Amino acid sequence: MNGILRTRRLKPAGLAAPALVGLLTLVGSAEAQPFVYQNNDLCLGYRKNAPYTENYELVVDIGQASNYVGAAIGTTMPVRGYAASQMVPGSFLTLENLSWSVCGYYSGAGYGTNYPANVEYTLWVTVPRTNNAVQSQVPSRLDWTLQHNVRPKIASILAGAEFISQALGTSNEFNTASFVLESISLYPQHLLSVWMGSLNDNTLGTLNDTWPPSQPDGGNIENTTPGAFNSPVRSDLYEARPLTDSGLNPIVDPHTGTSGLAYYVGYFELEVDGSMTFTREAASTPVLPPPAPVLRMARSGAVSSISFLSTNQATYTLLYTNTAGLTAPSSTWPSLPGAITGDGSMKTFQDTTTDATRVYRVQAQ
Repeated sequence: MNGILRTRRLKPAGLAAPALVGLLTLVGSAEAQPFVYQNNDLCLGYRKNAPYTENYELVVDIGQASNYVGAAIGTTMPVRGYAASQMVPGSFLTLENLSWSVCGYYSGAGYGTNYPANVEYTLWVTVPRTNNAVQSQVPSRLDWTLQHNVRPKIASILAGAEFISQALGTSNEFNTASFVLESISLYPQHLLSVWMGSLNDNTLGTLNDTWPPSQPDGGNIENTTPGAFNSPVRSDLYEARPLTDSGLNPIVDPHTGTSGLAYYVGYFELEVDGSMTFTREAASTPVLPPPAPVLRMARSGAVSSISFLSTNQATYTLLYTNTAGLTAPSSTWPSLPGAITGDGSMKTFQDTTTDATRVYRVQAQ
C-alpha cells in the first residue's frame, strides 16, 4: 500500500478480441500441433525484460490446476512440462534477471466434482514472495465482470504459444506438446509479453493491467531472479473465484467461506538450475497489507519533513521524484536511504534538497 493514489489505464476487453479470435481458430487442429493445452491447464511463462531482454521467451503448459489444488497438504512435487536442460543455453544465456509467473483460468469443465458449473471465471495467479520464508500478501477476489476481463489475456498466452508451435512446424526439444520457445523477432504479435505486460510498463506482468493495481505488488504476478541467482526464489499460487456470478449473485468460496480473499494453494520454487517444484501448503493466516499512510508535509529552508501515522511492524520507504518524473512508473522513482519500521506512533522522513519542486510517496510493506 502507498501514501498516494495511483491510477492505471485499463485496456477494454473488447480491444483484444480480434487477435484472440484469430488465435483461437487454431484450436480445432490442435491434434496436429506439437503444443496443445486443455481447459483449466496452468501456464508457466518465462521472459527477460528490459534492459536484460534476450532473443526468446518460453511458454510451458504445466498441467491441470486440479493437480495442484488437489495435492495432499505437505506434498512437494516437480513441475512437469519441461526440463532444466531446455533452459540454458538453448533458451536463455543465463537464468539471472529472469521473470516468471504461473496463471490459469477456469473455462467451465474439468476442474473438479465440487466446482460450480456456472462459475466460469475463476483465476489462478502467482504472487511473488519478497522473503522466501514468508507467505506473500493474499490477493482479493474480484467480481464477475473484472475476472471476465482477465481470462482472455491468459487464454491468449496459451493460444499464442499454440500459434507459434504450429508455425514452427517441426516438433523437437524446443517445440513439444507442453513447451514452446518463442522467438521475439519472428513472432512479435503472439508472444507471452504481448498479453503479460502492463500497458504502461511492459516489465510488469499485470496481464495488460486487467489484474488490477489494487492487488499485491501493483497486480504484478511475475517474480524475477536476482542478478546473482544463487538461491531458489518462490512465488505463491492463489485460486481466486469471482465474488459474484453473471447475475451479480454472491459466490461463496468453499475454501475460505465468505471471505473476499483468494484461496492460498501453495508455492512454486524456481531452482538455480532452472527446474521448478511445487509445494502444497495449508492456508495460513492472511497477510493483510498495512493501511496507506496519510501524509503531512512541512518545509523549513531546504529540509522537507514528511510525517505519517505508522502501523506496528510495517516497513516504510520514502520515494521521490520531480515534476518531469511523474510520467515514469513510480516503481522507478529513487528512494531516500534508510527505512522506518512502524510501531503505531507518528514517524517522519526528512529530505534535504534544493529542488524547487519534489513529489513524495511513502511506500508501506
